[in-house]
Amino acid sequence: MNQRKAGAVLSYIGIALNTVVGFLFTPLLISFLGKDQYGLYQLVGSLIAYLNIMDLGLSNTTTRYYSGYKAVNDETSAEKILALSGILYAGVSVLIVIAGLLLFHYCIPFYYDTLSSEEIISVRNMFYVLLLNLAVVIPSNVFTAIINAHQKFIFARGLVLFTTLFRPLSVVAFLLIFNSVMTVVIVQTLFNIFIALLSVWYVLGKLKVRFKLHYWNGKLVKEILTFSFFVCIPGIISIAYWKTGQVILGAVAGAGAVAVYATAIQIAQGYMAMSSSMGGIFLPQLSAINAKTDDMTEINAIFLKTSRLQYYLMAYIFLGFVLYGRSFVNFWVGPEFKQVYPYALILMAGLFVCLVQTTAVPIIQAKNKHAFRAVLYAVLGVINIIVCIPMAKRYGGMGCAITTGVSLLVGQTIIINFYYHRLGIKVVELFIEMLKILPYMLMAFLVFLFVGSVWDNGKITGFVLQGTMFSALYGLLLWFFVFNRYEKDLLKKPLNLIFGGVYDRFKKES
Repeated sequence: MNQRKAGAVLSYIGIALNTVVGFLFTPLLISFLGKDQYGLYQLVGSLIAYLNIMDLGLSNTTTRYYSGYKAVNDETSAEKILALSGILYAGVSVLIVIAGLLLFHYCIPFYYDTLSSEEIISVRNMFYVLLLNLAVVIPSNVFTAIINAHQKFIFARGLVLFTTLFRPLSVVAFLLIFNSVMTVVIVQTLFNIFIALLSVWYVLGKLKVRFKLHYWNGKLVKEILTFSFFVCIPGIISIAYWKTGQVILGAVAGAGAVAVYATAIQIAQGYMAMSSSMGGIFLPQLSAINAKTDDMTEINAIFLKTSRLQYYLMAYIFLGFVLYGRSFVNFWVGPEFKQVYPYALILMAGLFVCLVQTTAVPIIQAKNKHAFRAVLYAVLGVINIIVCIPMAKRYGGMGCAITTGVSLLVGQTIIINFYYHRLGIKVVELFIEMLKILPYMLMAFLVFLFVGSVWDNGKITGFVLQGTMFSALYGLLLWFFVFNRYEKDLLKKPLNLIFGGVYDRFKKES
């Protein structure tokens, strides 16, 4: 198995593990800290996220340029781009500290009316620790970019798997000794620094990559910063979508409201994570293709192939959550968090189409045509923040969810697809295929919508049995009526590996 295929497999294992661990870790964290302290933890995470944008898109920029230079065997330019990225990241680390201190100084007064003096102190201490975390860890992103550019996906995704599993385990172990919200942020910070050092060791010690400036190239620096700026804007807007609601709710409704809305955001981000790794896997390949030819045939083939796979998964999760999300939330975090279900459902609906099309993002990055997407998301993100403030004051978390969901639908589904179409990406063909497939998905959904109306899924046994049967019917309908040969082969290989060729022998006998 090559690095790309292995990376893809490990990515989805990592996503599944991250989802499972995240959903196990959240109720544990709530039980240790309580609803309000958990809300404070999420509030500080939302504030610190605004500093995370100071990565400035340099990681993807480094991957894009470095992959392109390696594709044409230009080692001098490859070394130079790494040296320039390293210098820029050092500057970013300094800016993070300065911006963090200013952010805290000017933002904290907004919370004096809704948080107690003890909670304010707790917020301050957590903020400073996480600021140190960012200042150290963000510069290490250049090494992650190098690993991806070399397509060493087994190490990269393996490191993610290790982090996903052992970071929360470390947090829980220390919480058993020191039950405090500060324990959470300190342990996470130390773990992140350790992982950053592992990436540095791998790049310098194993890949033997050289950082050599050769000579200063102001024109290239300007090009890097321009490219990074437009890569960075969607990240800024992503924070505006996913963190601003929590920041606003903390100021108008207190830590408890933040806890509920943050939990809904966690579900939506878990949904996003199920599709996000595909872009990282294909960015180096798409950059190399684009460096050699302007023909879109091979690129569109990748887009349609991956988007179909994404569609099967995203639709399955969304329809399953419509059917069983209410029961899941109740079992997961308890009836005190019942509003999580409608909040998460609205957010997932707004995300659906853009998650099916995640491969389009590295395509436009590889072609250096991502500026429009960045500007579009910036405009809609600002509008989202402006509208979210009065909506949060009047409707609480529901106001934030509706505002964000509608903004996502308008920007990342409707407008952006006109742009993709103009660039020659076959979005029309994709939508036609999606409509052809939809009836089979709805068939499974409607069957179990009826089953749920006559068979209570509010108990754990009914929840598990109905979810399992829905999954089986959904999969069988796709297998017999939708999957093409390539998609069936993707499933047959792991099935043969697991069951020792039982499927093939059964097929021959029948």
